[in-house]
Amino acid sequence: MRSSTAAAWPQVLSRRLRQRASGPLPPRRAANRLTAYVYGNILTLASVAVVTPHGIEDGTAAVIVVGAAVTTFIAHVFAELVAHSNIPDADGLSSTSARAIHMGENLRDAVPIASSAFLPATFLALGWADVMSTQWAQLLGSAVVIARIAGVQLATQRIRGNGLSLRLVVAAVVSAIVAAAIVLVKVLVTH
Repeated sequence: MRSSTAAAWPQVLSRRLRQRASGPLPPRRAANRLTAYVYGNILTLASVAVVTPHGIEDGTAAVIVVGAAVTTFIAHVFAELVAHSNIPDADGLSSTSARAIHMGENLRDAVPIASSAFLPATFLALGWADVMSTQWAQLLGSAVVIARIAGVQLATQRIRGNGLSLRLVVAAVVSAIVAAAIVLVKVLVTH
């Protein structure tokens, strides 16, 4: 019994990575979440790209990356609250409870803005802790964001509830390799 359960976990993991457990998001929510995903990753990459070796060594680089993501998330949520409180019928929601549910969905859909900084900040913190060189910390912090950006099509298919194709995966890998090469050159030239 135990070996059949152990053998089944790769299929479960594969299915979970390909499709959302609760099914596809409605198109409006999928677009909102994808916007937050791309926006958060672009801002995170920009903040990782401008950190200095000294900033990594003294720990401020990780704080800057997390701070940029968290404050952008807060600003985004605040902007949504202001917009929807001033134009409550913008989405055709008439009741207060429907608007509250809608705001909860908007809050959830904005989470990728904040979560985009977790892995890059972790690598920068490892550079601060002398687990790796500052150059490697910045390189890996940038690479993980580039991989996330390259995987936009994969994320889109998952959010929409569609399966992944080999063609999409290959395109994402090629994009990640090209983007990683660009960041590698930037880090080598500026350090």
